[in-house]
Amino acid sequence: MLSTTDSSTQDKIVDSLHRRGYRLEKTFASGRPDRPTFGMVSQSGTRVVAKIYPSELGERAFANMQQLWRSPFGTQRTPPALAQPLEYLPDIGALIMEWIEGQPLTELGALSDSNLEQSIRLLAELHQCGIQPELTRNWRGILRSVKRKAERIAELAPQYSDEVRTVIERLEATRIRDSELACSHGDFSPRNVLVSSQRWLLMDWDRLQRADPARDVAYFGTWPWRETLLRGRLPNRSSLEKAARIYESIRPGCDLEKRLPFHIAAGMVRVACGLVELWPQQAYLIPGLAKVALRELQ
Repeated sequence: MLSTTDSSTQDKIVDSLHRRGYRLEKTFASGRPDRPTFGMVSQSGTRVVAKIYPSELGERAFANMQQLWRSPFGTQRTPPALAQPLEYLPDIGALIMEWIEGQPLTELGALSDSNLEQSIRLLAELHQCGIQPELTRNWRGILRSVKRKAERIAELAPQYSDEVRTVIERLEATRIRDSELACSHGDFSPRNVLVSSQRWLLMDWDRLQRADPARDVAYFGTWPWRETLLRGRLPNRSSLEKAARIYESIRPGCDLEKRLPFHIAAGMVRVACGLVELWPQQAYLIPGLAKVALRELQ
């Protein structure tokens, strides 16, 4: 499969899509390191999105979308809560899907209460859609994952390894029990919620997995925390607590509070690893992320 690391390679991908009958209309810029994404027009005149994935991730994302499309989250819902998957081109790693005109929730400014509620309602529907993703990520799997991320941080930014190691030790000492393993997004954040005039939907399905619902809620509720730390302040739990209350009102009996601290702390290590890999100039935030994680695990 072609690499997607430079503009010349992207040009080759666009040329390959042209040979398959797709005409370039728009290149989507996310403002962050991300997978190349193009707005195309098919031979029939249908507007589609082509997203380029490395290695096997595109095939996985396409299979996940096909499974969701056939579920109560897709065609059995009016309107479907994801874009229709159309085809996957393995030689260039291009996932072709329906083009829904809209904006990611991150581009709409501060997260309002109504937008928060709508997002969490979509999440609860996903968790209850009944499909069983191939990937399972229970709490032990999450712990193994964050240990690997801690090793990556120690490799790239060893000056912060002590803070992260302390978080890992505290996570290891924490014993939780998954309430259930539901169909979870795996990267549920405002940047993966698309808002259009006709419908709201979720995007980016390569991380679909069976996991505790608290993981998605924690990741969404703590999404603004990095920006808060960038402004020199310690984040509070208000958005997280709102998200948890909304979720529990939709799914009574799903008590998240006991499991949220574990998933919040694991999420902070995940964010820290993302910083050293993608935004090394912001790696100085890692001690703050570790402090927040330890606050949750007290």
